[in-house]
Amino acid sequence: MSRFQKTISALLRKPQQQRTTHNVSAVTELEHKVAAIPFWFHSIDLGMGVVTPGLKSPEQHTRELASLRIPDLRDKTVLDIGAWDGFYSFAAERLGAARVVALDHHVWCLDRQAKNKYKADCKKKGIVQQHPKYIPELWRVDELPGKRGFNLAHATLGSKVEAVVCDLMDTKVEDIGQFDVVLYLGVLYHMENPLESLRKVAQLTREVAIIETEAVAIGGHEARPLCEYFPPTAQLKDDPTNFWVPNAPALIGLCETAGFKRVELFTVPPTARKGQIERYRLVAHAFVS
Repeated sequence: MSRFQKTISALLRKPQQQRTTHNVSAVTELEHKVAAIPFWFHSIDLGMGVVTPGLKSPEQHTRELASLRIPDLRDKTVLDIGAWDGFYSFAAERLGAARVVALDHHVWCLDRQAKNKYKADCKKKGIVQQHPKYIPELWRVDELPGKRGFNLAHATLGSKVEAVVCDLMDTKVEDIGQFDVVLYLGVLYHMENPLESLRKVAQLTREVAIIETEAVAIGGHEARPLCEYFPPTAQLKDDPTNFWVPNAPALIGLCETAGFKRVELFTVPPTARKGQIERYRLVAHAFVS
């Protein structure tokens, strides 16, 4: 483990409260609350030995945190775009951020169980899945079913992270302000217009935006800015919300066109044979000055 990884691990490590006869009922109650939530994307340590059963394991979170090369967050303001269960929002808080805003709309408003049923029905009927935004019955804007995990973790951790339910493209600087550090993790390739989304991210960023995205390396075109598009009939990972996947030069160009002054890549693209493609996850820091 690198020195950076050790620093991140140490900062995020919290002494666990032992299970004793005095808190066993509290542990059981918390476990029942966690189990009552049908899906967790993030594995979040809630204390007392209770960790949410996220699709992403604690080990995966540790590796991802290290790969992001997060700067010193002490006394910084942080915006987490596409917060989901809030792992990175709570991590930023524990890393000393003065203010953290968790922003989400798609995940928090979507009824995941209804979406899964719709997906299964489409497969059974042999029809192409449409983007959830075109299926009104999948949304529970008044109930926010996808925010239940965030709410439980927020309350259990005694967090001061601010939750904002809003689509990124509808977000206004005058409403939530600018942020020293913006986390734009696993969101870019879900945007129908990646350039406009990055322009919005640039408006919200005071210092640096940390971007993590699905990316592609195309053999023989390493220096040419290219994006791969996924139409409804050729969905990436069977997900109709995946649209555009950039290669490294394209991501740099998109960020610069969006208004960022400098882009630093932290992932070396894989080597693809000529005419072949290799998919990977790309991390970049985009600076406003």
